[in-house]
Amino acid sequence: MFRALLRPSYLARARFAPRLPARQFHASPLSLKKRLGKKTVEVEENDAAVSASDIDFKELETKMQAVVDRFGKVANEAKLGKSNPSIFDNLTVKTADGDLPFTSTAQTAVKGRNFMITVFDPSNTKNIVSAILAANLNMTPIADPQNKQSIKVPLPPVTTDSKKETVKHLKESFEKLRNGPGGHSKNAHTLASIRGDIKKRLSKKVKKSDDETKAWNDFEKIHRQYCDKLQDVFKTAEKAIMK
Repeated sequence: MFRALLRPSYLARARFAPRLPARQFHASPLSLKKRLGKKTVEVEENDAAVSASDIDFKELETKMQAVVDRFGKVANEAKLGKSNPSIFDNLTVKTADGDLPFTSTAQTAVKGRNFMITVFDPSNTKNIVSAILAANLNMTPIADPQNKQSIKVPLPPVTTDSKKETVKHLKESFEKLRNGPGGHSKNAHTLASIRGDIKKRLSKKVKKSDDETKAWNDFEKIHRQYCDKLQDVFKTAEKAIMK
């Protein structure tokens, strides 16, 4: 009897008991990253990494050959030394119309042991003489008193010391194109910068496949070949200069 009386009261309390709000959990991107840890980094890096099939060996060889060709031009100019008629081409001449490149004011030819400069405007003759003297080329330009548009520049004698100095500057260019950091423009590549770019892109892989390891080893062989080519150009030019 007492059980029957107690049960409804108990049920009533259970029916109207206040509900506690359920605690909700949200996983923010930050908390997900924290929990995933290295896995998140691995996915991000693999998105930016390259595979062996992405490496265009033909394009890389074209870039490296361009570096060798650029050095070949530098070496040819070095072999000509101060007898190179383009030696003044990078000078800036101060004129009444402002600063002008040398090539806009005159042209140079070689005659015997002299440079013969033809000035386009005789009013710039003195300015060209000043530009050559200011360039510290160890040359003395002489304006022709009979012809205001002509300047003679005797070539300095070639000595063993001057040859060594030329080789020294050529070697600096060689080292720069082989080991230098390079730049972003098309003509600023070096062999080291091309290699570094490929290495950086491949190193983003957390784990390299066998194909990618083989691709890197193949590229290293090609890179060494072009380093040898660059070295050969330098050695040939050095021998010609010191002759």
